[in-house]
Amino acid sequence: MSWNEFENSIADGQPVEFYEFSRDNTLFYRFTNADRDMSFNGRLWTATAIQCPGISIGSGDGLEITVPASNPVALMFRGAPPSGTVSIRIYRQHASDPSGQFRIVWVGTVNEVKREATDRAKLVTNSVASTFSRNGLRLTWSRSCPYSLYDHNCKVNKAQFAVSGLTIQALDGANIAVTLPGTIPDGWFSGGILEWTTDGLTERRGLKAQSGNVLGVFGGTSGLITGQSITLYPGCDRVMNTCSNKFNNHLNYGGCPQMPGVSPFGIIKLF
Repeated sequence: MSWNEFENSIADGQPVEFYEFSRDNTLFYRFTNADRDMSFNGRLWTATAIQCPGISIGSGDGLEITVPASNPVALMFRGAPPSGTVSIRIYRQHASDPSGQFRIVWVGTVNEVKREATDRAKLVTNSVASTFSRNGLRLTWSRSCPYSLYDHNCKVNKAQFAVSGLTIQALDGANIAVTLPGTIPDGWFSGGILEWTTDGLTERRGLKAQSGNVLGVFGGTSGLITGQSITLYPGCDRVMNTCSNKFNNHLNYGGCPQMPGVSPFGIIKLF
């Protein structure tokens, strides 16, 4: 029988779904809604209480998947969400099909997790097709630089400004205290990046203002512990002097510091 015959048959169809979650194509979690662990596509898939409302034409760009609250994918979003993309791919196969045919029925990303009850959570996903209709960003003209620090427009080499091998001395949930080299001035890391490695994955958080050896962390300090080794990257306030004096990157500055304060498109009444 063909795939469509199994899919449309009430008597012969025995659909089984396989859910594959991946983080940066490095860490994988594989689950199935079958009543036992199954081997599929050369992998072992763990049976768990996982469910989606069904996928059909016109179901839209979003899909909510219900999992136990203790599911490791749901736990990744407890507190601060992961800094990398969590992808999802759903396969469907019929247990009654001797040829083992299967189809990929959903490809997307996990955007957030809703804790619906003490025992379950919902993974809110968007399909990869939804990115095709997303509005693109538009570059604006301003005195300050519109580029993101260390991106392809900014062109500052991130590795050249890394201060690695630092150790967290203390933390309070919102800030961390780090022993910094004596040559680093106050505010050097304000607006910068905090980076560390856990389970083979790189996690990142933005930094607030730096006061001495104390740095505020956007999203809090969950996932960080005292004595942990981290890497810090300096921040930028998007003005020409900082771009030139701190990063020697004034040729790539994206702002227009000499832009006049009066718009040429506005109506100016002379009398």
